[in-house]
Amino acid sequence: MIKIKEAAVDSVQRAREMISRGANRIELNSRLDLGGITPDTKKIIDTLAIDNELPVVIMVRPRGGDFEYNSNEVEQMLDTMQIIADVGGEIVTFGAVSADELDFDSMSILIGCAHKLHLQVVMHMAFDQIANHKQQNAMNWLSDHGVKRILTHGGPLSVPIMQSLPHLQTLVNSAPANLTILPGGGVTKMNAEAIANILGVNEVHGTQIV
Repeated sequence: MIKIKEAAVDSVQRAREMISRGANRIELNSRLDLGGITPDTKKIIDTLAIDNELPVVIMVRPRGGDFEYNSNEVEQMLDTMQIIADVGGEIVTFGAVSADELDFDSMSILIGCAHKLHLQVVMHMAFDQIANHKQQNAMNWLSDHGVKRILTHGGPLSVPIMQSLPHLQTLVNSAPANLTILPGGGVTKMNAEAIANILGVNEVHGTQIV
């Protein structure tokens, strides 16, 4: 039984539409065509104002492309989180990966900042850039550092979600108890229930989730 339908959106209007259709959590971005980047401050404020009770996860990603960030980009992400906290945001999503493993140094800095600002942290699909044999260690580390959820397709986005289910099942089964695996990338209102039932999860994510 699905409890959380998280809709990825890149406009306030789209957020309203998805909420009206039954989405009960929003991931707010700009430029979904780039996989989602940081939304502007007005978009954040206006989306937060739609419903004070509705959770809004705000993307912290300074650009499209890979998830290997230099020190200036990390600073930009820290500044973004300060703005998000200042305007009343409560949840952020980001991810830093170097080569094929979690960028522990950058993630430590980013997570530390988020928690000082009382922001919950979600890791986004950058997780899928981590080599499969390094993902268990990454999950354990993220859990130990207070990350609440990982959004994952279970493999490259070029692979249909149904073909990624075996690896997603492995992640669900081996994730630490306090870490939620959130399947996304090709999850739609047409297949969400089947995917949730197969994996034994009650949260799903997508641009067409409702």
